[in-house]
Amino acid sequence: MSSLTEAQEIKEYMIEQRNFFHAHPELGLKEFTTADRIESELSKAGITNRRIGKTGILGTIDTGRPGKTLFVRADIDALPIQEINNVSYKSKVPGVMHACGHDGHAASLLGAAKLLLNHKEEMNGKILLAFQPAEEIGKGAHDFIDAGILKDVDRVYGIHFSSNLPVGSYAIKTGECMASCDYFKITITGKTAHVSRPQDGADALFTGAVIASQLQTIVPRLISPVESGVIGVGTFHSGTSYNIVAGSAVLEGTTRAFSSDSRKKINDSVIRIAENVGAEYGTDIDVFFDAFADPCCNDAESAKEQYSSALKIVDSEKIITDAEKRFGADNFADYFRAAKGCYTFVGSSGGPSTSWAHHNGHFDLDPDSLVYAAALHLQYALDYLK
Repeated sequence: MSSLTEAQEIKEYMIEQRNFFHAHPELGLKEFTTADRIESELSKAGITNRRIGKTGILGTIDTGRPGKTLFVRADIDALPIQEINNVSYKSKVPGVMHACGHDGHAASLLGAAKLLLNHKEEMNGKILLAFQPAEEIGKGAHDFIDAGILKDVDRVYGIHFSSNLPVGSYAIKTGECMASCDYFKITITGKTAHVSRPQDGADALFTGAVIASQLQTIVPRLISPVESGVIGVGTFHSGTSYNIVAGSAVLEGTTRAFSSDSRKKINDSVIRIAENVGAEYGTDIDVFFDAFADPCCNDAESAKEQYSSALKIVDSEKIITDAEKRFGADNFADYFRAAKGCYTFVGSSGGPSTSWAHHNGHFDLDPDSLVYAAALHLQYALDYLK
């Protein structure tokens, strides 16, 4: 029986799990109901599991025979977005929604786990099933890394649904596929005064405006056009009244890059520009950075393995190997510090209602996408651990 046929047979099970997760979304590091459900399903299937941190779950399928170790990850957190869809499984939590497909990631890995257990005698080594919290806020991955879970892992593997790809297709790219992601917060402390006497104060709002503008000179002037990068300022809060020189301001934003060198150059430049502008206008500057995700770069050998497994599920024209690099980020990339691996995109669009962009209140998955995700989980594990 083919892996696709096997996955099709548990489609209703995966839909049930996905709908539960979708109706009960939880933000990063608060996925307690989600984690309880995953533990329950793994235990019912006879799969050993344990908590990693407060809401991470690690399931283990050990064949009892020496061999390689495959680490498979699904993220489980939701987003602070109000759902617009009117569906039976609509989010029951106001202002929180699975708008990126993590509910489907968890459901398809649970389904694949049941199938993999049935094939235990056909494999050697171990499969580690990681249900990771807090991907959307750049957390969770290091709970598994710091716990030593990846110490003896030979391959890391993960999928992400993609609403701009049709159901039944995969995107498997060698090399750079997603950017790094770092969060920054620039706190500006000035001095209040009447706006008619700006010389008596230190204008934090004006300083922030100049910083926000000058940050946009970094990528075109300091980064190779071949590599590129992004600096985005998402929030700017300052001022208390129309006639008062602002005494404080806070900017929050993100930097993105495809290489470690560009990442460092961009981040160092953000700090330098902010401090120089602050000094120019007599304000104090504090720049805080938080590393959310490394650049995601698929190992060539691992991508080739993925392609071979996908080719047993769909025809070659359904496997995209030249997809554009994405400035989106995922801290799955941090697992590449421990082992080689591949991050694959699985088509989730089956029509207009499932073609909305990720992180949108209309986002939804075509149920058949769960089948193709589980089939690839199963086929790749069988091939790698044969």
